[in-house]
Amino acid sequence: MTIKKHTGLGLSDIKTRTDNNAPLMDVDYVNNQEMKKMKDLVEELIDNDASIQLFEQDGDYKDKEELPLDHFMNSFGMSKQIAEDRERIDDILVEEDEK
Repeated sequence: MTIKKHTGLGLSDIKTRTDNNAPLMDVDYVNNQEMKKMKDLVEELIDNDASIQLFEQDGDYKDKEELPLDHFMNSFGMSKQIAEDRERIDDILVEEDEK
């Protein structure tokens, strides 16, 4: 139910994906909302002593590499910082355009 809650997938889809070793969730590193959802899922699974694997994949899913949990958590922090920096830069540019 934890996976269903965080991914929005139905139980049969979750079973099919796990049976086929397919991803349960894909996220884009630059999308802070997606990263937050995945972080919440990972934390809840860890709290429930679940065994998880995270993978970093290229765009066409041909190459995938296991991603250490601490690397993912650090990536989440960096992604959040980048988003905040972008917002500050946008605010500065808007202020300059208004002058």
